[in-house]
Amino acid sequence: MYSNNILVTGIGGPAGRSAAAYLQKNGLSVIGTDIRDVDAPVRRFYKIPAADDLSFSSVLLGIILKDNISLLIPTVSEELPVIAKLKRFIEECGCLVAISPVHAVDIANDKLKTALFMAEHEVPVPKTFAAKTPKEQILDELGLPLLAKPIIGRGGRGVALHKTKEELYKEARENIIYQEFIPGEEFDLNLFLDRKNTIASGVVLKKTILKEGVVGNAVEVERTNREDIISLGIKAALLLEMEGPLDMDIRLREDGTPVLLEINARIGGNVLSATEILDSLIKSWRTMVCV
Repeated sequence: MYSNNILVTGIGGPAGRSAAAYLQKNGLSVIGTDIRDVDAPVRRFYKIPAADDLSFSSVLLGIILKDNISLLIPTVSEELPVIAKLKRFIEECGCLVAISPVHAVDIANDKLKTALFMAEHEVPVPKTFAAKTPKEQILDELGLPLLAKPIIGRGGRGVALHKTKEELYKEARENIIYQEFIPGEEFDLNLFLDRKNTIASGVVLKKTILKEGVVGNAVEVERTNREDIISLGIKAALLLEMEGPLDMDIRLREDGTPVLLEINARIGGNVLSATEILDSLIKSWRTMVCV
């Protein structure tokens, strides 16, 4: 008999907080974790080490066993590669994990790998260059304005829009990419794929207000019907053989062509505006544990 206990990591962040609230609203027992103390309205909370701490895996597994967790929903980008590698072991302990395979998480978690992989497979992405690329070449290829962003990062953290040559030449960070700035409207695509790569649900959210004006996290979103955006996201997800909840950022070129900016192999921070994703996750989990 499976338990009703679900573990949500990153309970202090937008995605974790939103997922926990919705799951509890639907009568499920939620245990939450975070790397800092969080006053979260969950049944039980644990402060845990960061994903790069050597004790992270053992602490997480200890919680899963102690609380008889039946479903693990990771929502922290830095934790995804570690949890993906642990997935088989965790599931042998009787706990399903809502995450894509290791190779898919590895590519999705790295913005440079994502851009190169998708371009190779003819998925529209911004022109992208590694940090070691000569600045002269970056200017010639991308023009201005252009973006500098962390290779691995969440939301708009560390994203800089360089509008002048002087700003570009002052950029000294190493673990970044340089990317073409796509000027059109931005959308948040929420998807859920089951383990047979069947698309269970897809919701497009238009980002009506961004935190930094033209870049950054969405402050406000509204649902919209865009089959072209859903089709682009599905193509990218299937190429990577992804599964579970996914969150993708997509922008439009001036001619209206949708361009994939990044993939988050997890639930997105705007999921309460796309609750079909969580409904599909709950349904998939219940189906699998009852088989």
